[in-house]
Amino acid sequence: MDDEGGTAMTDGVRADVESQPLCFRFTKTVKARSDRTPKELLRRPSDFAEWLATVGLSTGVRPPEVDEQLLREAWELRESIYRAARSLADGHPLTEADRDHINAWAARDDAYRVLDGTGAAWRFPGPSPARSALAVLAGDAVDTLGGTRSGTIKVCAGTGCVAVFLDTTRGRSRRWCSMGTCGNRAKKDAMRVRHETAPPSGA
Repeated sequence: MDDEGGTAMTDGVRADVESQPLCFRFTKTVKARSDRTPKELLRRPSDFAEWLATVGLSTGVRPPEVDEQLLREAWELRESIYRAARSLADGHPLTEADRDHINAWAARDDAYRVLDGTGAAWRFPGPSPARSALAVLAGDAVDTLGGTRSGTIKVCAGTGCVAVFLDTTRGRSRRWCSMGTCGNRAKKDAMRVRHETAPPSGA
C-alpha cells in the first residue's frame, strides 16, 4: 500500500494519520468513496494481513494469516463502522443493524496488551490472530462511536473525500481527515484561485 492506509508516507502525514482512532484508519482503506468506483485497498487477504501488521495489530515479524472469508468479514465490519460514523457525523442515530454488527464483533475480543522490550504490544491468544485483531477494531469503534473518546466525529471537507475522522482540536475547527493530504490540497487550491483572480500587476 502506498498511501495513508500503508507505510509509504512522510513523517508528517504518518503522524497525522496515526492520531486518528484505529477504526477510522480502517475505514480509510477505501479511497474515493464518493466516486462511481471507489478504490479498494484491501483487495486480497494478504493486503489485509499487511495492513494489520502496519497498524500494529499483529505479533511477531510475520503478518497474521488471513483467508478470503475473513477478508469479506473485514469488509463488512469496516462498512458498518463507516456507515455508523457517517450517521453520527450527520446527526442521525445508528441503524440497529450496524450497531449490532459492531457490538457482535467487539464481544469476540480476546486480545490484550503487554509490555515488551520496546513498549506495548498486542497478544492474540485465540486460534486466529487476524480474527482477534478484527474484534479489536470493533472494540475501538465502540469506544469512538460511543463517545468514550473526546472529540467530534466529522466527514472530511476535502474535494471528493468523504472520509470520517475525529476532530480533537480545542475549537473543533478541523475540516480535513488529514492535513498532509486533503488539507494541503485545499490550501494549494485556494492559493491557485487567489492567483487566478488577482488583478494584473500594475492594474
